[in-house]
Amino acid sequence: IQGLVRERMSAHAYPREIEFVDALPKTPSGKIQRFMLRKQAEEEAKS
Repeated sequence: IQGLVRERMSAHAYPREIEFVDALPKTPSGKIQRFMLRKQAEEEAKS
């Protein structure tokens, strides 16, 4: 996946890490809760 993304995006735009999850945290209206993703990433970085 990373190779394909590197071919199609500029170097500063492609993600350095890709993590697969079963579900993303969403609001009742269906929008992704990005702040929750940031919080989860911070907690994982501390561990």
